[in-house]
Amino acid sequence: MNLRSIDLNLLVVFEALIEERGVTRAAARLGITQSAVSHALKRLRIALNDDLLVRVAGAMEPTPQAVKLAAAFKGALTQIEDVLTVQRDFNPATARRTFHLSVSDYVGGQLLPRLCTHLRHHAPDIGLAVEPLDGVRTSDLVAYEGLEVRLSVGKGSPIPSASLRLLDDRFVVLMRRDHPAASRPFTLDAYLAQPQVKVTGVGSNIVDDTLATDGRMRRVMVRVPSWQGMVEVIEQTDLVGAIPAHWMPAVLASGKCVIRPMPLGDLTLAIDAVWHPRNNDDAGHQWFRKTVHQMFEPAVARN
Repeated sequence: MNLRSIDLNLLVVFEALIEERGVTRAAARLGITQSAVSHALKRLRIALNDDLLVRVAGAMEPTPQAVKLAAAFKGALTQIEDVLTVQRDFNPATARRTFHLSVSDYVGGQLLPRLCTHLRHHAPDIGLAVEPLDGVRTSDLVAYEGLEVRLSVGKGSPIPSASLRLLDDRFVVLMRRDHPAASRPFTLDAYLAQPQVKVTGVGSNIVDDTLATDGRMRRVMVRVPSWQGMVEVIEQTDLVGAIPAHWMPAVLASGKCVIRPMPLGDLTLAIDAVWHPRNNDDAGHQWFRKTVHQMFEPAVARN
């Protein structure tokens, strides 16, 4: 049967007929006339090529084919109702849904532990599918259904997007506590004179791009794939590194490092959540965006 040949509203009538076992009760349940239900039953019999309901010992009973169809249709109708309910209302405590998230190392280390802890306590049946953000391409699932957390100055993916500012941040310079430069005035020249460690990928290229506009460059001696890897190197060498300020409470807790202001006064950065506009009014997606935003509130307060 070609699905286009049947009015899907008839499936709602079919469900009522099978469950109520009669035209009169089905009509009362649906709030329509008996005549309308009888007409719908006639159309269903033609479309489905089955009697669907037959009179047996004075009562209406579904045919074997009707029973099979009812089970299949009920599942489909339930899925449709669930989707529509999610669009109208969303209760994280009971909802079953998976959100797709793309996040860079820049924020993943702080966002994901807090976000996952929050979900386990407040939304135990909400799943999270996380993929790395490389600043070049976002998967179709994230681009269409999910949320991308990225630097606002990053290239990101070329999709129509809506966005929410999560955090305005700045770079600071991290160095070992007993580093020789820690006790001297930290000018731009002093910064550029230091051998440095850089995180490859999203984030730290902002420093190089800003310096390049003035025809200058830093002495990058070591490249590492993550911010955490950078910290471990700095703690044990004479290398310094540019690192986002919102990481500082965790980094400085060990007492092994100190920070100095980045001597590039106009160098700022921000973190945005970006999503496809089709999800603007999705109640579940709205809740997820709000939840991610809340995870950044302590960092916002510190700044």
